[in-house]
Amino acid sequence: MKNICFFSGDITRSGGTERVGSVVANELAKNEEFNICFLSLWEKQENSFFDIAQNIKRYKLFQNEVSGKKILSYIKKIRRFVKDKRIDILVDIDGILELYSIPALWGTKVKLISWEQFNYYQNPDGNYRKITRKLAAKRADAIVVLTDEDKGYYEKELKIRGKLRRIYNPMEQDEAKKEYKYESKTIISAGRLTYQKGFDILLDVAQKIFQKHSDWQWIICGEGEDRKVLESKIKEYHLEENVILKGNVKNINEYYSQSAMFVLTSRFEGFGLVLTEAKRMGLPCVSFRCPAGPAEIIEDGVNGYLVDCFDIETMADRINVLIEQNEKRISFSNNALVETDKFSIDNVAKQWEKLIEELLTER
Repeated sequence: MKNICFFSGDITRSGGTERVGSVVANELAKNEEFNICFLSLWEKQENSFFDIAQNIKRYKLFQNEVSGKKILSYIKKIRRFVKDKRIDILVDIDGILELYSIPALWGTKVKLISWEQFNYYQNPDGNYRKITRKLAAKRADAIVVLTDEDKGYYEKELKIRGKLRRIYNPMEQDEAKKEYKYESKTIISAGRLTYQKGFDILLDVAQKIFQKHSDWQWIICGEGEDRKVLESKIKEYHLEENVILKGNVKNINEYYSQSAMFVLTSRFEGFGLVLTEAKRMGLPCVSFRCPAGPAEIIEDGVNGYLVDCFDIETMADRINVLIEQNEKRISFSNNALVETDKFSIDNVAKQWEKLIEELLTER
C-alpha cells in the first residue's frame, strides 16, 4: 500500500480548493492500493466543511494559526511528518504551498505533485505564487493544471523538469436526471465574495436586468471580505428586494434546483467549478469568457452563453434573452450535460491514478 498525502492550508475551509481536494481524495481512497491522508498547516474547525471519507485520516502541523514568517518551522514539521508517516507522494492542493514543501522534501524520496488552482497569469497572493510556480517547474515531479488553456500558458512561460498534466476538476455524476424548473424566476451565482469573482460587476449587470424584470430575483451563495462593499452597492442600486446575499450554504444543490439559470461574472478562474455544478443540475449558464476554464465548460449557444470580458451590456442582453424565452432556457437545460463526460469523477480519478502510478514506478 502506498501512502498519498494531500497537503492543504486548512482542509476544513469552505473554498473551492478544499471542495475539489476532498472529492478527488475521497475517490482515490476507494483504491485499495492507496492509503490517503490530509495534512493541513492548521485546522480552524473541528469538522471539515466538505465530507471526507472515513478511511482518510486528517493531520495538522500546528494547533492554531501560525505566522507565515516562520517558514523554517513549517519546513521542519513537514519533513518530520513525511518521514514518520512514510509518505510516498505529497500532493500540494494549492501551488503556493511549494514555498514549504519543496525545501521540506529536499533529499528525500518523496514525490511531489503541484496542483495549481489558479491560471498561470493570476497571482492572488502576490509575488509568492510567481516564485512557487518557478520552483515547481524546477523541483516538482509533476504539475497538474485544470485546463488546456492553462497548460499552454505553462508550456509557453516555463521550462518544466517533471510532468505537466491537465486534469479537469470533477463534476459529480447523478444517475437521475434533474427536473428543470423552467417556471422559476431565480438567477443564481456562487463563490467567495472577492475581487476575483467579480460580484461588483454582477451588480452592474443586475441593475440593468431588474429595470426590465423586477419580478425576478438573483441569489448569491458564498461569503468573503467584499460583503460590506457589495451590500453598499446593492443599497445604492436599490436592489435590496432583488439581490440576496445568502452567505455560505451547505445545501447549494437545493438552490440550484430551484433556479432558472446560473451566471458567472468572474474576472479570472482556475477552472470554474461552479459552472460544472450548475450544469450537473441542468441549469443554463451565462459566463464571461475569462481565463481560464469557462470556454472549456460551456458550449456557447448550446447549453449557455459565453460573453467577452467584461461586456456588461452583452451580459445583460444574454440574461434577458433567457428570461424572456422559455424555449431557449429549456433547450439549454436539455443540453446541459453535452460534452461533460470529460469531467466525470471516473475519468478524473483514472488520470490521477495514472499519474500517481507513473511517479511511484519512477520512485
